This record gives sequence, structure tokens and C-alpha cells, in this order.
Amino acid sequence: MTTTTTKFRVATPHDKDYVLDLCKKTFSWGDYIDRVWDIWIREPNSIFLVAVNESNLEKPIAISHGILIPEKTVWIEGIRVDSKYRSQRLATNMSLHILDYARKKGALYSSAIVSMNNDASKGLMEKLGFKMTSRWTYISIKPIVLPDLDNTTIEYNSKVAKLSDYQQILNFLNHPGIFILSRKKFVNAWRWHDLTEYTLKKMINNKQVIIFDINDDNYNDKKENKIRGIAIIDKEGYWNSQNIFQIIYIDADSDEILFSLVIKCLELASSKENKYERVQIFTPYPIKDNSVLFQKFNINFSELFLLYYKEI
Repeated sequence: MTTTTTKFRVATPHDKDYVLDLCKKTFSWGDYIDRVWDIWIREPNSIFLVAVNESNLEKPIAISHGILIPEKTVWIEGIRVDSKYRSQRLATNMSLHILDYARKKGALYSSAIVSMNNDASKGLMEKLGFKMTSRWTYISIKPIVLPDLDNTTIEYNSKVAKLSDYQQILNFLNHPGIFILSRKKFVNAWRWHDLTEYTLKKMINNKQVIIFDINDDNYNDKKENKIRGIAIIDKEGYWNSQNIFQIIYIDADSDEILFSLVIKCLELASSKENKYERVQIFTPYPIKDNSVLFQKFNINFSELFLLYYKEI
């Protein structure tokens, strides 16, 4: 550990090479900062901080990014500290700086996502007064191959939702269960947002919502909700990756229904020949390692994330 006097300043384009070098070995697979740098450096309603040693103001030794999202919330992301300068409260002080910036801009809340395996970041969140509010499973499917369905008895009643399904979808989501426990969120470019009724209607109109319903023409007269699962898709990709098909929320009454929804999503992804190289899934649904999802799909990566939240 190196002891030094540091100061914080806003990142500049000149910092890019230093920062990308700093982030080369953040995770076993590298880092994503090289893919977001050009976005973050010019993103409105955000603050991109670097920490520098006062004896060398040119070279960043830590970074962090905060952005105001529509829910009067500042989303904190990309906290990185040079290993030589850890245990000096750099991550803590950068986060406090971002929270102060957000308060002055009118934000009322702050949120962040942390890997279940990242003890240091979990400790930072707790030290700053954040509470863990929900757990999310991230799954990457690559290559996109539809599984053999000949030896399965699972029903496939998944379809693209229509606006006429809106109330049934709302009833399913608002019934006590996964969606409520998730704090009513969906994912957009690795940031967690409120799934409002307005946003849901917009997504239905955009054909982003897939539902699993009971295939019974006489079921409409019954009071019980017809829908048993929902998936929300994003076909546009994110950052500089337009070749990624995302399931940005998925929830179901059972593993089998979840499987049916994913099958429908993969069919949609496969219909665009050679456009998508992988499917990413974000879900608060508790998927177990022995679930049908892991048995049937080409899952090349999965990880559990924790969503943190606090009033500021």
C-alpha cells in the first residue's frame, strides 16, 4: 500500500489511456470501462471522477461514475482503485463526492449493483448506509441455439403481448411475489430503473413484452389471473454492442414457464440471422443451478448481483 495525498477532479479525455491501463485486470475477464469511456466522458447529468496523487496530477489512481436517472436517483458505477492505493478511503470519498453532487442536483435516492462475490464493494455499500434490496441473476447464453424439445412435456404458450393484455400483465406483476421483491425494477444498459405503468405500456406497444398465459378460450370469465409469466426484451443492445439480445426482466410462476418464455425470446433473437452473438438475461427470479434453464441452454456465464439502495 502506498500512502499519498490525493485530490478529486472531473475526468478528461487525456485520462483515457491511464484509466484503461488501470482497469485491465479488474476482473478475471478484464473490465468494461473501455466500452463505456467515450459514453461516460460526455454523458449529460453525470459526474465522472478521477482521483490523482498531488505529486502527479496527470495520472488517475482511482475512478468512479455517477449519473442521475429519472427516478430522482443517482446511479453509482465503475468504482476502481489502483491496488497500490487501496485502504485509503478513496472509494468511500469518491462515493460521498458523487452523493453530494446528486443532492445538489435534486436527487433523493442512490442505487448501485454489486456482484455477490465482491466483498469489498458490499462492505463499501454497507459503510455508506446502503441497504441490499433485491438479488438478481445474470445469465449469458452463447451461442444462441434452441434446445431439443422432443423429450420435454413443457407447454409453450408464450407469445408477444398486446395492449389488450395490459391489465392482466399488471395484475400478475402487482400480485405479491418476485416483482414486488425486486422493487419493481428492470434493467437498461446495466442500470436498474423503475418499471412504471407508463413504461410498461410503451414496452407493450414496442412489442418488447412476452407473456405466458393459460391457453383456454373459456378462461376469460374467471376471476383468477390468466397470465403466469412475463419477459421483457431489448433488441437494441447497449453501449457499443448492438449484437446482444437482452431479456431485461423475466419472472414466472415456475421454472417450466420461465423456460417457455426464454424459448420464445430465443426464437425472436434467432429470427434475425447472424445479428446477435449472445443473449443476456437479468432476473430477480431465484434460478437454481439444477433448473431446466441450466440443463437446456448454452450458458457460458452466470453471476448473482445485489441491488443496493439508500435515501440521500
